[in-house]
Amino acid sequence: MKNLGLIFILCGVILIGLSGLEKILIFSSFNGNIHQMQAVVNLTPSYIWSITNYTFGFGLLSLILGLVLFFLRNSNQITKS
Repeated sequence: MKNLGLIFILCGVILIGLSGLEKILIFSSFNGNIHQMQAVVNLTPSYIWSITNYTFGFGLLSLILGLVLFFLRNSNQITKS
């Protein structure tokens, strides 16, 4: 169970990093001023912008699930000892 928790933590971190990279790529594709963030958000179709938000959400969910599994297993070992 501890290894499964570590796998979920790793997957969560990777997905959160991927969502940040996706947003950086979207912002850099418009060659505009970074201070015009609302213009970039308005020019990006909603389904593309949703992909980055879903990636971040699933990454966060996976990270939290991994932390729960990791510490649940450790707390069970402590109470049995």
